[in-house]
Amino acid sequence: MLSVQENELLTQTGPGTVMGNLMRQYWIPALLSSELPEPDGRPLRLRLFSEELVAFRDTAGRVGVVALSCPHRGAPLSFARNEQGGLRCVYHGWKFDVAGACVEMPSEPEESSYRDKVRLLSYPCRERAGILWTYMGPRTEPPPLPNLEWNTLPDSHVMLTKRMQFCNWAQAIEGEIDQSHLSYLHSRIDQGTVMNRQVDRWRAADKHPRFFVHDADWGVMIGARRVAEPDTHYWRFTQYLLPSTTMVGPYGPDPFRQSRAFVPMDDKTAMVVAVIYHPTRPLSDAEIEEHRKGSGAGFVGEGNFLPTIPEPGGAWRPKSSSANEYGYDFELQRTRYYSGIGEFWAQDAAMIEGMGAIYDRSREHLGTSDSAVIRVRRRLLDLARRLDDDASFVPPGVLNPDVFQVRGAAAEIPREADWLESAKRITAVVPGLNPDAP
Repeated sequence: MLSVQENELLTQTGPGTVMGNLMRQYWIPALLSSELPEPDGRPLRLRLFSEELVAFRDTAGRVGVVALSCPHRGAPLSFARNEQGGLRCVYHGWKFDVAGACVEMPSEPEESSYRDKVRLLSYPCRERAGILWTYMGPRTEPPPLPNLEWNTLPDSHVMLTKRMQFCNWAQAIEGEIDQSHLSYLHSRIDQGTVMNRQVDRWRAADKHPRFFVHDADWGVMIGARRVAEPDTHYWRFTQYLLPSTTMVGPYGPDPFRQSRAFVPMDDKTAMVVAVIYHPTRPLSDAEIEEHRKGSGAGFVGEGNFLPTIPEPGGAWRPKSSSANEYGYDFELQRTRYYSGIGEFWAQDAAMIEGMGAIYDRSREHLGTSDSAVIRVRRRLLDLARRLDDDASFVPPGVLNPDVFQVRGAAAEIPREADWLESAKRITAVVPGLNPDAP
């Protein structure tokens, strides 16, 4: 468990906070490219690290992420006119480009140089693999974008979506890296219809996996080991990537891969960017259709969102929520789903959000199965404190984008094999290869 003070340090990411300063060292997924589909389109409200922002795509197609409030008198730029290379505040006509420079100030005399003295807070943006990334850190020259496996692939190999998570970002990501709950929360009562894979059999037979963790340049390597055959173990490797991304192990002989980013909107709300991808081929029509309907831990069906509201993340609120108990059905709990909740992602959300927006970790009683959660917390706290003590400290991976060339993996491995060496081999990104998994 953490102390009350450590819990606050871990969960608070607003301006000037210790953890917020660490996370701002890295590029952050701000929104999907599809949310700003055209030049001079409607500006979109964002909230990142408790900052109120607006994103827009200008006439030339460049993307800006800027402060919501006009520096003149604070009018909201979500109502601004997006025209001719910038955002024009409708209150008094002041206009700003994607870099925050004031390019027009019609209320001032033509000969005035006042506009040169006024800037709108702005953050650098880059567009890659269907994501608009932003850098909110202190560097004058932003670091390189992280070379995650999926953001270096052709668009046809990748599918993206988002959803709101109504709890603290750390709470959300801890649910992702906790592998011990798979044998319980996501299991089925009607095992005859589910246990159709070898992996299902192994997971059902061994509900007490042993966990192994290793600090890495990208974050933390997490291995969950289950008994498989007399001379093998079934290993599932999950990656925690700084500052708030995961990669989980796949299933099947030609598996697509999964990654999710947990982006703090504020201390009580996160945005989950969910990714499926395949390293060597385009995603099939069947895979795409399955996830459009809603599949897996990250994907909410396209028809399963509430109507859009004009708030940050307002298009990504799932219908399943605390208001309707995430679709919980007592009869289904007796006969089909161990949890009584049908949607895979909603099973996680019910547990994670049900703790409260920010759980008091000083009340926990952690066991050996929580080793991954413990290690990730300590990794984050140690790095955040080190940066707080020494502003010149460069956190891992900030300046070396290739350290993030790792993937989640799952494999049957001989019992006598060294787990870490095996993990490094099968989780390394090798272009053109997608090793088989059970």
